[in-house]
Amino acid sequence: NGGSARFGLDPFFVPLGGGAPCAGGFSLATPTPRANAFRVLRAMQLRKPVLLEGSPGVGKTSLVQALGAACGHAVVRINLSEQTDLMDLLGSDLPVEGAPPGTYAWQDGPF
Repeated sequence: NGGSARFGLDPFFVPLGGGAPCAGGFSLATPTPRANAFRVLRAMQLRKPVLLEGSPGVGKTSLVQALGAACGHAVVRINLSEQTDLMDLLGSDLPVEGAPPGTYAWQDGPF
């Protein structure tokens, strides 16, 4: 696997995160998932954002979640649409559940 502090497919490896790596239920033993994982791992070597395109249901999210689990990294899924607001990504003041009316607290967004 390229060493105990990283995960990948030879010759492309990424460092392990702070979480406990786990194999999950995703297998890289079959040709298509292995080839797709290889492509994503290769793209991750550039240290730039990676855009995955494809039809719904082909396994893009499952692949990224499996790679994240195998590396011990948390994966945050964000669905963007024309209704997505900046506050959805950065955070906002939201009403506190169970508190008196008019009580708000900051809730961080994924960014």
